[in-house]
Amino acid sequence: MKLKLNLLVVLAAMLGMFACNNAKKETKSGMILSGTITGVPDGTKIELMNTSAGMKKDTAIVKEGKFEIKGSFDAPTLCYIAIAETNNYAQIYVENAPITLTADVKDFANMKIEGSKEHDTYAVYQKESNAIRVKYKDIMAQLYKPGNTKEQAEELMKKLEPQQKEIDALNEKFIKEYPASAHAASLVVRELSGKNYKDAQKIVAAMDPQLQKNPTIVNTLAEMAKKGEKDVTIEELMANVKNVSYQVDKKFKGEALTDIIYLGTFKNNNICALKKDGSIQVIDSNGKVLKTMKPTFNGQASSLAIDTDNNIYLLCAIQEEVVKKVRGRKIKRMMPKSVECVVLDENGKEKAKYALKDVITATGARIIDNKLVVADYRGAKLAMFNKTNGEAGPVMKDMRPCCGILDFSVNAKNEILVANLGAFRVQGFNFSGESILTFGQRGKTLNDFHGCCNPVSVASLNSGAIVTVEKDPTRIKVYSSAGAKQIAGIEELVKGCSYIPMITDAKDNLYLASAEKGIVKCVSVN
Repeated sequence: MKLKLNLLVVLAAMLGMFACNNAKKETKSGMILSGTITGVPDGTKIELMNTSAGMKKDTAIVKEGKFEIKGSFDAPTLCYIAIAETNNYAQIYVENAPITLTADVKDFANMKIEGSKEHDTYAVYQKESNAIRVKYKDIMAQLYKPGNTKEQAEELMKKLEPQQKEIDALNEKFIKEYPASAHAASLVVRELSGKNYKDAQKIVAAMDPQLQKNPTIVNTLAEMAKKGEKDVTIEELMANVKNVSYQVDKKFKGEALTDIIYLGTFKNNNICALKKDGSIQVIDSNGKVLKTMKPTFNGQASSLAIDTDNNIYLLCAIQEEVVKKVRGRKIKRMMPKSVECVVLDENGKEKAKYALKDVITATGARIIDNKLVVADYRGAKLAMFNKTNGEAGPVMKDMRPCCGILDFSVNAKNEILVANLGAFRVQGFNFSGESILTFGQRGKTLNDFHGCCNPVSVASLNSGAIVTVEKDPTRIKVYSSAGAKQIAGIEELVKGCSYIPMITDAKDNLYLASAEKGIVKCVSVN
């Protein structure tokens, strides 16, 4: 049920994020949600969570089985309604009108809603989508059953492919039949997610005029146009870049180099590998471990960077214990609160230590001249610091991280290339933190990025060619004047939505790390 709730939260956040802008203003009287729930004791808290407002909660207390929540919404809005500290929840479209809810605590998901026209329309969609999912529920249960082999999981995923096709067909049908509904607009916005602006324009232009004029979609396209000002095609970006191809180096002994979470390179092309336990390995170009260092640090080591003097900048997330209530139980969790940088020489001796201001996590790091650049997943940004004393510098905001992943690289021009995976793009910044280019979109062709969110890593070669890494399934692509080419012979490196570290050395050799399968080296063949 936890997995199901998480998936629903993600979906609802996507749908609700834009619903607040949709449709004309409702009546000024506001919303009055009156509810009757049988089977709950007096004093029980009911929560109405507005996903479009960052899960803002309105609450009410049940008395004699009844409760009332008042509010105001600019437009029909998808919310969650839940019985606090239980696993009873459901989705509901609310709007400025008197709305009544009738439910039994034993069957809360099948509550009855009256008074919300938008919810009536949404209920039509939910009924059909639920019918599709019921057909595949046994396969889904098998897929998430512990102990599946890779082959079994792949076979089950194939069996689930018709489900997605049926859902896609339902979405298309619903959008055509209910073009004036807020939920239709939300489905269109979801379809536009990850597309570039020009393709998004084409998609909307082929739709019903009501949808083309829908404020949610108009605002979405306007935002995409603003963000797409720096969009370039692969053909434009790689026009003068020599074609390059890669193959896996079979002689590299990297299978035993496991539990590595981040990579860097020294001036002599040796690899600097950060392991899960915080130890650091120095690895030569043949895969031999030359040295293992065990530095002292606070918190949890997460990434590292190497400067031109071979100093190592080890980034560590400082954590604190947080107590949360889950289904009425208090659960203690360690959560990141800040980042500390420990500077080591190439032999692992500590040279300096300082805190980094206003960053919570450090999922990626590079040195550019005298600057330490850090990717902060939790802050959805990249931040620059003076590498000597940690003094804060420019910040690149509004990243779209996903799955706990946010990383970047630096090219020969000192331009920063970000694997902006939640946006299905690579985004480029200059040394001042200004956006200079974006490329890529969500899709199924080799030039596109697939899955729930990709790419997870990006690198620029000396020639100007660009390498990207995608997970689930693993796909390593090299972009040049010949377009995108996938490197053959690389098996699945990670399971699900997991980060794949990548680094290039001065000779443009590629190194990819897998916690379970070690390091893979790829070399140019032309």
